[in-house]
Amino acid sequence: GNFTMFSIILVLLFCGVVGAFAPPPLSYQHGSPAISSSSSSRLEMSVTTTERDTKVQEVLSFAREIGPVGKFASEEDQKKLEAMSQKLVEYSDPTPGETILDGMHDLVYSASEGGSSGVLFGRVSGKVQQEFLDETTFINTVTLGPLKAALRATRSVKNDSTNLVKFHQTTISVFGQTVLEKDIKGGGFWKYLFMGKIVDTDGKEKFIRIMETPSLFVLEQPL
Repeated sequence: GNFTMFSIILVLLFCGVVGAFAPPPLSYQHGSPAISSSSSSRLEMSVTTTERDTKVQEVLSFAREIGPVGKFASEEDQKKLEAMSQKLVEYSDPTPGETILDGMHDLVYSASEGGSSGVLFGRVSGKVQQEFLDETTFINTVTLGPLKAALRATRSVKNDSTNLVKFHQTTISVFGQTVLEKDIKGGGFWKYLFMGKIVDTDGKEKFIRIMETPSLFVLEQPL
């Protein structure tokens, strides 16, 4: 009936969003090192300074102000956020590319022109999250009401500051029922500008990742 047709239309829109999760493709080399199980689940800084918290807070505040959909912001604001983010490199945890990630991470900002920011059509967007299931496997999701698009992927270490990402499967569900499941190929990279735990302006601890894919992404995980 009408509901079925409405669901199909929305599923097709979500398919476009899932495809847009992928950063520019890379040529993969076999034998890329897996993320080491001996890596700390959270690399602790020997010194966590107020200056570090303040600098990251400034980036987060501005990202929230103009995000999560970067392309809706002015070019000037996008460039400003990118410049602010570049200055956080010196405050980052060491070897972020080797850090084991866990739990649910929320998108704060995406400069991607595609649907990685959750845009479905026009100025309508869904909630974007990233859930880490184990040391290498994660799920990207875009949720809007009863609709959810999910992309299962894995990551490995390229170097101390970069992860290689490989995509495996997309799933579209409506009211928790899977309506489409498809194996896919492709991938890209995450180059970290900043990774680490901070105390946000609300006084709560958060784990922050700021990376280039090459589009700028800002994500946070409440602790």
